[in-house]
Amino acid sequence: MDEIFEKILLNGYGLKLYSTRRTRTCLICHTDMGIMALKKQPSDGLMISFEAEGRKKLLKNGFEGINSFTQSVEGLAFYTYSEQNYTLEPYKELITPDMDCEETVLKAVKTLSLMHNAAYGLEFEGGKSALGRLPELFEKRAGELKHIRKDIARRGQYDIMDMIIKTHYSYFLNRANEALNRLEESGYSSIVRRAEEKKTFCHNSYKSGSFMQTPEGDIFIESMPKIAYDIPCWDIAFLLRRLMKMPDFGVEQTARVLNEYGKYTDFDKNDASVVKAVILFPWKFMSLCNEYYNKKRNYCLIPAADRFNRCVEASLNEEKILSKLDKYV
Repeated sequence: MDEIFEKILLNGYGLKLYSTRRTRTCLICHTDMGIMALKKQPSDGLMISFEAEGRKKLLKNGFEGINSFTQSVEGLAFYTYSEQNYTLEPYKELITPDMDCEETVLKAVKTLSLMHNAAYGLEFEGGKSALGRLPELFEKRAGELKHIRKDIARRGQYDIMDMIIKTHYSYFLNRANEALNRLEESGYSSIVRRAEEKKTFCHNSYKSGSFMQTPEGDIFIESMPKIAYDIPCWDIAFLLRRLMKMPDFGVEQTARVLNEYGKYTDFDKNDASVVKAVILFPWKFMSLCNEYYNKKRNYCLIPAADRFNRCVEASLNEEKILSKLDKYV
């Protein structure tokens, strides 16, 4: 196996490999140019190149918590060997952050805000964009739920999954409609225009694993394979949705996250309203419905039902937090 990596480093990057050590996320390579991290990439060449340009733009604009990819001998941000894409970057010792620790959470939020301050001015042809698509996406997902409900009624015979949908259909459809109404009243369109003018981009999957922690306690962005042109609000809403799944994460913790984020970057009431609308929309429930009804139905009913029920419980907690958040933010 080391012979393969020797070929990748020599033919792809012009480096001589001395020794290797595997970790969960990369292959640590001791080379004649220092210690490097070689990573397999699931993305295609276009997305890797987009991420590479995003990384370079962040560094150029003053953000320090990320590496740039090492350029291959072909002048690309990746090297392809046996139809598999690889990237190379300087190795940095990192550990998994403890997201049960509020101090770590707030450090991650601060890093995200600093990243957003530098995430502008990116010009890349073919880069993924989600700018301005939220209303369309909300309506599309709500329409899919209505279609699933009609299909259940048409079939007439109900299994346990159908009963869960029937029981919670009105609640989740109302949440989707309310989220759309809030989004339309939030100033979303003006936020999108501002992002388009600045050529703003987002991480688009900011969670533990995509960011890590240094031994000194700093947060470092390990990867951003889903980078997209979008508004910064999306990233902080994405992070909060994950944090709200934690049993002890409530309204006060949510308020502290938003206030910490706003200390270091522009974040006004319109931005906060968009974040609340994104969290209110029942993404997980819609995703599970699509997974169960619109794809191959090859699931064991009881485990699938358990997933739906956990989703319902988490959604009720989200709504509880949002209902009390206005007095804090």
